[in-house]
Amino acid sequence: MYTLDESLWPLAIVQRSDTTTDKEMESILQSLSRLIKRREPYVLVIDFSRSRPLTHSQRMMLADHQAEIADLAREYCKGFFVVINSTTASLARAVTSFVRPSADQHEVVASLAEALERAAIRFEQAGVPMGALIARTQARR
Repeated sequence: MYTLDESLWPLAIVQRSDTTTDKEMESILQSLSRLIKRREPYVLVIDFSRSRPLTHSQRMMLADHQAEIADLAREYCKGFFVVINSTTASLARAVTSFVRPSADQHEVVASLAEALERAAIRFEQAGVPMGALIARTQARR
């Protein structure tokens, strides 16, 4: 299961818990496409800290999606952070990235707080001070 919190825009946070079905994965990818189609600067945080790793087919779906939106993502996505605190999930992501390098420029971090602090820095670098304020406010919660 997953939730997408867009209420903090331009900060978008996807949180996954437990396992994700292929149908849910398709829904996540559609949601991510909607974010990029806003054509506004944003930072994306995907929190896998309470979830099981994606299946191989889901990782491939994600890689295909990233390749499709790569040009727009380079322009509008000012930061992409993936929270992974599982050795198994980290290994699966590393293997997938080796076999099929990712089109995105994500950074793997160990906690949501770390992702939010880095998001604030990225917003500052992109000249989006409101995004930095939102990210830092969330990090303090």
